[in-house]
Amino acid sequence: MACPTFTLTGVTAEVWECVRRRASSVGLSVPPGERGSVHHKIADADYVWDANTATLSITFTRSPAWIGCGAMASRVRKAAAGCGAG
Repeated sequence: MACPTFTLTGVTAEVWECVRRRASSVGLSVPPGERGSVHHKIADADYVWDANTATLSITFTRSPAWIGCGAMASRVRKAAAGCGAG
């Protein structure tokens, strides 16, 4: 099940690197660069990071029904906020 795209603000280059490190610490490989896809055994997501506007847009393209889109977005927002995102 695909989820609506959500956008994080305040994602500077330093915040983006922090987010990528946090993802790696929980077993997710987020390739460097401005756009890409992340694959996990229970969910997949596409992302676009815009350095000029310091935004990160994420779309979960596959997610389990037992977690829900809102809960997954909340987890990402919390992790990004820990890195300094707005």
